[in-house]
Order: sequence, then C-alpha cells, then structure tokens
Amino acid sequence: MMLHRFQFKGVHCFLTVQIALLLAGPMAAQDKSKLMDDFLRLRRNVVGMVDAMPASGLRTAPTEGVRDFAQQIEHIAAGAVNIIALGVDTDAVDLGMSPGEYLNDKDALKEFVNRAFDRVDAMLASMSPEDLQEAGSLFGQLERPRWMIVQVAHEHGVWTLGATVPYLRMNGAAPPGYNLVPGVGGGD
Repeated sequence: MMLHRFQFKGVHCFLTVQIALLLAGPMAAQDKSKLMDDFLRLRRNVVGMVDAMPASGLRTAPTEGVRDFAQQIEHIAAGAVNIIALGVDTDAVDLGMSPGEYLNDKDALKEFVNRAFDRVDAMLASMSPEDLQEAGSLFGQLERPRWMIVQVAHEHGVWTLGATVPYLRMNGAAPPGYNLVPGVGGGD
C-alpha cells in the first residue's frame, strides 16, 4: 500500500510539473524581454566575479584537473553564445579574441565576457516570438523550442558561475553580491 501511495504521488507530481510547463511554455516564449533581462543580470554577475578576483588568481583552480577561474568564466560566456547559436542552427561564434590574451588578463577577460553577452543580446534581439517557438536542436540531439534552449544557456551560466565562488575564496577575495532580482542592485 505504501508503494501504491508513493507511485500515485509521483504521478501526481509528474502531471503537475507537465501541466505547469505547458502553461508556462508559451508565456516564456513570448517574453523575449525577460530572457534578455536574465542575460543582462548574468553578464553583470559574471563581470562582478571577474572584478572581485585578484589578477594573480585568474589561472588558479581549487584542484588539479579542473578548469581554472579564467577558463570557468570563458566557459560561461562562450557557453551562453554557443548554446544559443547552435540551438538556432547557426555556426559556433568566434568572438575574435585569443585565449592566450583573455585568459591571462582581467581587462581582456571582461572584454571577452562583454563581447559574448553582446552577441547573446544581438541574437535574442533578432528573434521574433515566432522564432523562439520554432524547434531547435540542443547539442544536435534533443529537439526543443528555441526559447527553451535560450533558458538552458542561461541556466548553464548561472550553474557554472556558482562554481567560481570557491575560486575567489581560495584567493582571499569575497564574491560580490549576486543580482538575483531584476531591477534590484544594478542587476536589472
């Protein structure tokens, strides 16, 4: 009997989530400005982390075999651009900077971040609500509406940015405040 109750709750929860996605999906696809605001806040949060990191910490990592701080930042910025670009069936985006330059210099790393987010902004600005509803391919495997791929790109950036907090702390720096809510703390 307990198993039956658990299964019922699982089915109920699954159906609730599916209904919520169906109801939220079209609204998310129509609200391009919300998507653009999310990336603006992400840009500001990423630049804030770069600003907080001492220059001597750019190439440090908490353990061997993982990306260093600058590579994590690169992964966020390039990931945002290229998840969206590949999801709307364009080629990966070259931002015109050498990794040897931007991975080793704070100002160049911030420039790289800003170029990436400028490109994200331009891609989103060029898409109509109908474009966002069209199917795209996530990593060439999963067909999803483009608005969902854009949200995946944003979530990937937020997830990866959170992983950079220990990098700052091990270099004696405090992470900046996180701009969680649009319109508050300069993160609008």
